[in-house]
Amino acid sequence: MSAHRHPPLQPLASRNARGISRGFTLVELLVGLAISLMLMAGAFTMAGLQVGAHHRLLLELQVQQELRATAELILRDLRRAAFWDRPQEALWQADAPAPVRNPYADLDVGEAGTHVTYSFSRDGSSAGGTGVREVAGFRWSEGRIDQLVAGRYQPLTDPALLRVRAFDLRVDSQAKSLGDACARACSPGTPPPAPPPTDGGSGSGGGGGGGGDAPACGPAILTRMVELVLDAEAVHDHRVRQQLTVRGLVRNDALAGDCP
Repeated sequence: MSAHRHPPLQPLASRNARGISRGFTLVELLVGLAISLMLMAGAFTMAGLQVGAHHRLLLELQVQQELRATAELILRDLRRAAFWDRPQEALWQADAPAPVRNPYADLDVGEAGTHVTYSFSRDGSSAGGTGVREVAGFRWSEGRIDQLVAGRYQPLTDPALLRVRAFDLRVDSQAKSLGDACARACSPGTPPPAPPPTDGGSGSGGGGGGGGDAPACGPAILTRMVELVLDAEAVHDHRVRQQLTVRGLVRNDALAGDCP
């Protein structure tokens, strides 16, 4: 009779290992995908926040630098107001006609401090101080600052980057009496000397002529202090806003009043 062969017996541990499924189930795969998507969404959100903060920081720096450069340029140009290249004509001489007043002394601030015009002598300019090349100024118009050059206003700030919300320029004057230089003393009741036009018109501190510091009568030297307040924001992001205040003295003093 033929012998029936049985397959060799395998260990129990080997048979149990074959019964265990390998890999991930569908539920485990979906849970893993959900966690991965959550992590990726958080990473992209953080990256977006950092990029937005970096962009806003760069925009703030641009607005700040543009505003500061504009304010410094205005103040530096205002310091040249009333410069006269013929000061010897203002001296009194016995064998000469009456001294000539500085034709560039006026500093006109109008329209509630949003407009200023002044003049100063240039190389080859006329003696009257009325030429187009001698007159300069600045104004605030339609969210930008314009500069008066050769009789025409040109944009000083970039309207595509910066929107100027406020422009307030004030001129304060302090008077120093020159009455001791007069041959005759002032009589009581003589009105004080009238300062050159500085119509600030912006309420407090606007372009006065010295106020209580003015002498009772006689000539006086007026020292003028300019204060400029600028407020601007970025065109593409209204949250980016800067305000700047600068002050400076006009180098050339003005003479007001006459001896009695």
